[in-house]
Amino acid sequence: MDGGQQVANRWIRCTATSGHGNQTLRKALENSCNPALIQLGQRVKSETFYKYLNAFGLFEKTGIDLPSEGTSSFWTEKDVGPVELATMSFGQRFTITPMQLVKAVSAIANDGVLVTPHVVKQIENPDTGTTQDVVTNEIRQVISKETANTMTDIMKSVVEEGGGKYAKVKGYSIGGKTGTSEPDPNHPENGYVASFLAIAPADNAKIVTLLTLYGPQSSNYYGGSIAAPAVSQILSEVLPYLDIPSSDSGNDNNQDLITVPNVQNRTLAEAQRILTGVGLEYSSSASSDQIVTEQVPKSGNKLPSKSVIKLYTAENDSRVSTSVPNLKGITLAQARIMLRAKNLNISSTGSGIIIAQDPKEGTQVDEGTIINVSLQETTGATQH
Repeated sequence: MDGGQQVANRWIRCTATSGHGNQTLRKALENSCNPALIQLGQRVKSETFYKYLNAFGLFEKTGIDLPSEGTSSFWTEKDVGPVELATMSFGQRFTITPMQLVKAVSAIANDGVLVTPHVVKQIENPDTGTTQDVVTNEIRQVISKETANTMTDIMKSVVEEGGGKYAKVKGYSIGGKTGTSEPDPNHPENGYVASFLAIAPADNAKIVTLLTLYGPQSSNYYGGSIAAPAVSQILSEVLPYLDIPSSDSGNDNNQDLITVPNVQNRTLAEAQRILTGVGLEYSSSASSDQIVTEQVPKSGNKLPSKSVIKLYTAENDSRVSTSVPNLKGITLAQARIMLRAKNLNISSTGSGIIIAQDPKEGTQVDEGTIINVSLQETTGATQH
């Protein structure tokens, strides 16, 4: 590509004004090369282009269970000329809703099957404990599984080698695509729209994430530069929260455990330094010069980093009792958050979803107590 493409009476440029040279489709998407995508649109032609826009559900509402859903705006096919087809080929001069885009890309993550999005996955009755699953409605097979896998692999390349490099998340394979839309000629005051869309983990998708910035107040308005880093930060927190293992940790939930040191008979200030020095946290109402007489958990226990050690002194020995929550059916990351809010610790075996816990739900225990949980992998369809 030489930096632009002549279409009818228009010269449509690429962001790389010097061009990219000859490119494969993979490289063209890595580079978000407008001329390459224009040429692809010219080969596909408007009839086939519109066929797939329709197949991916972009001409209709998604059917999500929310009120007042918006929809898209496209030229009618008969009004699509060479310039319109060219600009649509690289994502300009039409509008779709964020949910329509997420639904369409979720089909790629879902082996080519388009599904109806839902707000919730499951409804639980707190009085009876019964649950009702929200059924995934498969609409149609839009593209083959093989094509979906190819597109996912190309999206991985966008993050690993192309314009989406700032969306990388350590330990996870991420697939993505940058988005940068010019201002609507009829409403230039609205400014640019920068976005980044990600599939994660790309090799076994569980999440599709879209972040859109409207009218960014920056001279750098490209999605790969300002939206991709935010998506990286979001996924770096969401993926561990959902207990999706990273390549750094495998499936061993208790790797890199810290042996709790003995801080008894030391001043609280000394105990604090020792605990924080090994990656643990502490909780105490005593003053820094008082001597620690007891710690919970005791020394020798092995705990994940940032676990809380409760410290007592002779002057401040009052105990705080708390109720053990129900942890069954949730991920390890979710359980850690629930227990941390109560100053409780966790020790786990297995991977997947928690199937057993000790002490059981409702048991009154002192802060700092270790709750032991067992996890097991589950099978089932994933909604994107």
